[in-house]
Amino acid sequence: MKSVKILVACGSGVATSMHVAVKLKESMKKAGLKVIVDGCSVSELPYRSGSYDIIVSNAQVPFKLDKPVFNAVPILTGIGEDELIEKIIKTAKETYGNNSGQTAD
Repeated sequence: MKSVKILVACGSGVATSMHVAVKLKESMKKAGLKVIVDGCSVSELPYRSGSYDIIVSNAQVPFKLDKPVFNAVPILTGIGEDELIEKIIKTAKETYGNNSGQTAD
């Protein structure tokens, strides 16, 4: 199975994006998905997003991107975190037609 590539963005591309990246890696692994997760600053998104399947950002994304974009704030606050991660897993599975038998429910 191909790895799902997720790009996590925050204001600086360092602290909060890495926190979110670690949580996403753990959750995707538990869901049986292969994943590559990298971080960047929001200003880098127009140049870096083309190589990724899903974008997750804790800051407003002021660019039109041709990828699914998710708001990372629930992962940072813990409020709505499970629901957001389920949506990201569902999107990843839909993107790759994962036949592992696991669902996002």
